[in-house]
Amino acid sequence: MRRAMTVFLAVLLLGVAAGTAPATEIAVVDTERLLTQSIPGKKGQEHLSEVQKVLQKGYNDLVALYRGRENLPEAQDIIRQGQAALEQQMAVERNAALAVLQSELAAATEAWRKKNPRIQAVVSRQLLLGADSKLDVTNAVMKEMNKRTPKFADLPTVTVNKPAPAQPAQK
Repeated sequence: MRRAMTVFLAVLLLGVAAGTAPATEIAVVDTERLLTQSIPGKKGQEHLSEVQKVLQKGYNDLVALYRGRENLPEAQDIIRQGQAALEQQMAVERNAALAVLQSELAAATEAWRKKNPRIQAVVSRQLLLGADSKLDVTNAVMKEMNKRTPKFADLPTVTVNKPAPAQPAQK
């Protein structure tokens, strides 16, 4: 997405320099602020906090299952694998929540842009090296963003299976 926006800006600027592009009005938003400080952004943080609690409980249950045997190599391997699986799941959950928030941000930005037809493009401040502060419409888009109700994935479930009882050595 960042590359596409950079290419779009480069083409737009080249067209303006060559005198071939119509006058284009651009607005700028601070996407980082919108994703973290908006009501949906805060709900996303709350959701991820709940996900973290579920995953941490799963890890704690796994460790408790092997309490007293945690120094055995097979127990260490299982605990390490469990931790890696839970960390991987947290990454999946973060990406899913971010995708939901980015979708909400795109919809909020488009809703604002439709109310302001003179604006043909809205660009993330994080993609710019500089811009006049008069172009910043973050507060207006924040109002649109705060009207949105994101739907995050259900909380994950973690199941810790008890280890199979040790089998006697066969002769």
